[in-house]
Amino acid sequence: MEKSLLVILIQILLVFAVITIITLFIRLDNAIKLEKRIAKYSIKYNKEKENISIFDKVFRWYLHFVKKQRKKMKKLFPNLVKRYDKYVLHEDVKAADYLTHKFVISIVFILLTVVAMAIQGKVITLIQLFVSFIIGFMILDLFLLIEKKINRKRVEEDMLKAIIIMNNAFKSGKSTIQAVEIASKKLPGVIGLEFKKIYEEMKYGLSIETVFSRFAKRVNLEEAEYLSSSLTILNRTGGNIIAVFDSIEKTLFDKMKLKEELKNSTTVSKLVVRILLFVPIIFILIIYFLNPSYFDPFFESTLGYILIGIIIFMFIIYAYLLDRIVKVNY
Repeated sequence: MEKSLLVILIQILLVFAVITIITLFIRLDNAIKLEKRIAKYSIKYNKEKENISIFDKVFRWYLHFVKKQRKKMKKLFPNLVKRYDKYVLHEDVKAADYLTHKFVISIVFILLTVVAMAIQGKVITLIQLFVSFIIGFMILDLFLLIEKKINRKRVEEDMLKAIIIMNNAFKSGKSTIQAVEIASKKLPGVIGLEFKKIYEEMKYGLSIETVFSRFAKRVNLEEAEYLSSSLTILNRTGGNIIAVFDSIEKTLFDKMKLKEELKNSTTVSKLVVRILLFVPIIFILIIYFLNPSYFDPFFESTLGYILIGIIIFMFIIYAYLLDRIVKVNY
């Protein structure tokens, strides 16, 4: 039992090592993009005398490798590549790049499985190879979903700023495309990139209805749908765009104020939920430290593994119900 726990611990450490490496690559990629954005404001240097670290060289080689695979991925997996268009925010990143990353991570996971099995003195089976490949192939989707959720929250927080900037542009006599251009330059972060994408689409001749409808679908926010509907109606029927945007601005401000009030009033309930979520885990850890062999029967039979699966499933339902009880929709 102690040997199997050691092997599991090594496997967990290897997985965390891979996640750490992926995180470092993502942070370095963001740093390189930021460097490109501010390069025009900095003093130029002699690239011939540039000292590049080994890590940077490897990372740049990897990015070059990913770019070379774009055509292959589009040709081999056209439908799969289209699914990742919604995650693309930067000009330097393409949807096909995500697919290349997924295959690379899958290969890394297979290598980790081979190493883990070698530590145990066992030969890896085809089923284990397949499972490792699937886990590696799907883990990037989890990171992308988390990132999309974070970006969605940032867009929601900055939507009022976008409305204020556009409204001020309309008050100064600017057109819709000019207002979008100003917003894309002045807004920071994710929402600035979204408005830049809107501006590029409008420059290529797409209608206001189309570009803002796409924007609403990408961010999946009620505020974005409200903005899209308002601009579509104004574009079709005409009207006082300044008065409409004044109304939208007031509505979003009131909603944000209500959101902060509800957030403050539900703070205690959320704290209680977190405590209730950690109580079962703490209870299990206390039992394990007091009697390490207490849970051994669960790992000695098929029935034990089935019971573990049922316990995990029940805990997920328990966590979901707790979250639904205290969650307030606004």
